[in-house]
Amino acid sequence: MRKRKDIPRLVWFILPAVVGLIHYFRPSNNYAIYKGVFYHLVAQTNLYSLYPNEYFDSNHYGPFFGLIVMPFTIFPDYIGLVLWTTFHAFVLYKAFKTLPLKDANLWIVLMICLVDLNTSSHNTQVNPSIGALIILSWYFVKEEKDFWAPLFVMIGAFVKLYGIVGLVFWLFSKHKFKYIYSSFFWAAVLFVLPMVISSPAFVVQSYADWYHSLVEKNLSNQTGSHGIGSYQDVSIMGLFRRVGGLDLSNLVFIVPGLILQLSPLLRINYYQNLIFQLRYLASILIFVVIFSSSSESSTYIVAVSGVAIWFITQDYPIKRWVWAVFGTVLVLTSLSASDLFPSHIRHLFIIYSIKAFPCCILWFACIYQLLTDKHSLTEKKWIFQD
Repeated sequence: MRKRKDIPRLVWFILPAVVGLIHYFRPSNNYAIYKGVFYHLVAQTNLYSLYPNEYFDSNHYGPFFGLIVMPFTIFPDYIGLVLWTTFHAFVLYKAFKTLPLKDANLWIVLMICLVDLNTSSHNTQVNPSIGALIILSWYFVKEEKDFWAPLFVMIGAFVKLYGIVGLVFWLFSKHKFKYIYSSFFWAAVLFVLPMVISSPAFVVQSYADWYHSLVEKNLSNQTGSHGIGSYQDVSIMGLFRRVGGLDLSNLVFIVPGLILQLSPLLRINYYQNLIFQLRYLASILIFVVIFSSSSESSTYIVAVSGVAIWFITQDYPIKRWVWAVFGTVLVLTSLSASDLFPSHIRHLFIIYSIKAFPCCILWFACIYQLLTDKHSLTEKKWIFQD
């Protein structure tokens, strides 16, 4: 029985390792970009310029990212790629291990996220770690380790900005002042660290360059006929632009979405309720993806991690509407990126942002539960630790 329970864990790590090796024989442009961040940081050449002799496309990660990728550059690619994809799977696994689950049921979360982990690994993306950093920023607040909690927020923010949403867990902190000064401390440390392998002037200029590259990227994600043709903007905005033909500003969606995302925080009496916290964590993981014009298929490992956390907070027996929404996410968001769907169908799901639709519905359901439920643990002993 024990060996059977270990199978999901083995699959979780073996699959990214195999994918990493595959991409050695089919060279990964993303991995070349990532290594380029380190090399250009050391050489003090613009991190966001085009380098057609090294890779196509351009970098959109912060200068600190060069330190993340640095250890992997010492290995030949056939080892580095395997370590890279496995490392991000490991970080997300460790984050899931912090959830208050019975160990035997961790496999439920792993299996829910496996397809999207595979999608992200095939793009050699950092997204599993981005989701993990958000989860860890919540966990360390819950454990009252408020000096360390902002570190994970800042790492996420200095790499891909997404992680900044973890600051919202400050509201759940019992040591708010400690959290605040720790945030400034870690922000300063991470800002300065790249200067160790580069120069202060170059790193400061690189942060300005990063801002301009993100602005340009946001515009490029929406190019074409209502954004059709871009493999990004797989978001609620992209869905309205591409399917509905409504060429509206992102703010038309983001402002109401942010208001809805923050509205459950009016229920101050629930701040220390574990189910409320987990559902809010789930909603944040989904929100940061479906309201980003930079979201692409491989980003959905972050959102689906939120879906898995939302699922484990449900009452048992699971209600039919929960199964319906959850099942729609698994099929139309996760499996739609797999070979179970013909390539032309997979293509349509991306360029018309249909992949985002089920997660949007589930996010609304999660927000509704956060606003209305009592978030009792009574009916959840099937999944949570005693």
